[in-house]
Amino acid sequence: MGIVIAMVMAEEEKTLSFEPEFPKSRVKKIITLDKDVKRVSSEALFLVSRSTELFLQLLAEKSAEVAIEKKRKTVKLEHIRIAVKRNRPISDFLFDSLPVPLEAAKSDKPAAAVVDRPKSVPVGTRCIDQIFRKSEAEVDAQAQAPEPEPEPEPEPEPELMEEA
Repeated sequence: MGIVIAMVMAEEEKTLSFEPEFPKSRVKKIITLDKDVKRVSSEALFLVSRSTELFLQLLAEKSAEVAIEKKRKTVKLEHIRIAVKRNRPISDFLFDSLPVPLEAAKSDKPAAAVVDRPKSVPVGTRCIDQIFRKSEAEVDAQAQAPEPEPEPEPEPEPELMEEA
């Protein structure tokens, strides 16, 4: 019996893929957006990629469960929001970053009334939007940089009529 279990485990290991699905260069670029990070080791790159995949898999599974509970075939933003609310560790950092559903945005209530409660963030924690936002210096540099003048288009040469 032990041999059978070992054979089954060996087959499962062959089917499992340990190589991350995300492109390494893209993940590395996102990691190095942090000013404090200069270099990324291959092990760290692998761990970040793989943990991101597992996180997204969990989020997709939980959101699909909510959609099935609501008797829907398509996972929508509201299903993701409910799944995030139900899972405390995910809710702690992700819920405030999710967009508000269109139904809540269209209502006559002010935006402050739609938000459940103000969230206190642990010291040293940054919102994910801050990672992708350009710094004020970059924005100022782009605004002050003169735009290149468009090159004038060459005038078309008049066609010569051929005499036949």
